[in-house]
Amino acid sequence: MKAQAHPSVAVSAGLAADVTPARANAALLALLLTYMMSYIDRTALGVLQEPIKREFGLSDGQLGLLGGPAFAILYALASLPIARLAERHSRPVIIAACLAMWSLMTVFCGSAQSYAHLLLARVGVSVGEAGGNPASHSLIADLFPPERRARALSVYTFGVPVGAFFGAVLAGWLAHSWDWRTAFLILGVAGFLLVGPVLLLIPRVPRGRFDASPVTGSVAGTAPPAITAVLRVLLHNPAFRHFAVGATLVVLVGYSIAGFLPPFLIRVHGLTVEQVGLHAGLINGAAAGVGTLASGFAADRFGQRDRRFYGWMPAAMVFLATPCFVAGWLSSALWPATLLLMAGTAGIYTYIAPTFSQVHAMVDSRMRATASSVLFLIINLIGLGLGPVLVGQLSDRFAAARFARGGSGDFAAACRRSTAGLEEACRSASAHGLTVALIVVSMLLAWAALHFALAGQRLRPLAR
Repeated sequence: MKAQAHPSVAVSAGLAADVTPARANAALLALLLTYMMSYIDRTALGVLQEPIKREFGLSDGQLGLLGGPAFAILYALASLPIARLAERHSRPVIIAACLAMWSLMTVFCGSAQSYAHLLLARVGVSVGEAGGNPASHSLIADLFPPERRARALSVYTFGVPVGAFFGAVLAGWLAHSWDWRTAFLILGVAGFLLVGPVLLLIPRVPRGRFDASPVTGSVAGTAPPAITAVLRVLLHNPAFRHFAVGATLVVLVGYSIAGFLPPFLIRVHGLTVEQVGLHAGLINGAAAGVGTLASGFAADRFGQRDRRFYGWMPAAMVFLATPCFVAGWLSSALWPATLLLMAGTAGIYTYIAPTFSQVHAMVDSRMRATASSVLFLIINLIGLGLGPVLVGQLSDRFAAARFARGGSGDFAAACRRSTAGLEEACRSASAHGLTVALIVVSMLLAWAALHFALAGQRLRPLAR
């Protein structure tokens, strides 16, 4: 006589049977496109900073605030409560709702009539984007088995470089053809077109599908553990602590570079807004894509032999990225600088898939959205929150010092509105200040590499 299966297990098995590899891949494509759109909207701001700066008369510090804390604080804080919803409710619906919200807020960016209005619109974008990643990470862990999870995460995260590339190219082209406001309006409207595919392509999948006891999320007694329980599991794990510190430092550097790369190319290499899109797209898009995809596939292949590879690989690549960035900022020729910065960017993007795949392995199925949110909260609140504003403040200070040494007076007063006769002195000081600021921040990558190495050392070997 056959044993009667528990109802929750029977429901889970039925749901899992419907999730064929083709459906899982289609869902991953929808998640990839959604993540891509979030980075198109996010990258556009960096490309459009110079015309925004001229229209509103802003300093680099104000630009850093716009791309850093204004976005990061609510992005980090809102992700946790939305992640808790994702532990209980429909993850595709949550992702679609977040997509609609950040697209609407991007449209509002284009209609901003002051710096304050633009700041508020960016805050709205951050709240919308906050819910996409935790729910997506939770879904990917249930769509793909552990041995394929890092590569699936790398494909999903490929949305970052693809979005960065198209965001840079499209924003530059749209601003050149019309203006920066039209660029935001068109990109925001484009996001709404993805809401339908997200709802249609992502299947209903049981939580913990590849765990010993999968759950549907709607069965009595399967409420997710409290946030405090998730925090205890994570914070008591030394590997998580080192992954978190390393990722935070990389994000701090990465967002600083992404935000101020277009102004750097304009000021130092004399590019136009349209021209900067190609080079920024190659650096933040194509190079980041290589690092993202290669690291996910390499981590799954070699990590199955020695789990420590999940930490050691990003440690080596992030460390090697440091001299590439320093040399890129110092290069006086455009294409050598572009190639060096591409190499550095490819290196720092190798941390994402190995890090999150190991964080997912540290917790059970009802903790994964929350665990991803906790890590995103840490790295974004500190890395994204401090990175761009730190570079902006350092740039202003170094530029002011250079301007004063030239005997031209007060940098802020003379250059905020391009005082006649001082354009070249202002441009030279601004270029110098931003270059030195980017060099200083890039040096933090060596510190990040140390923590990834320590994280790998503390990963438990796979059972044989």
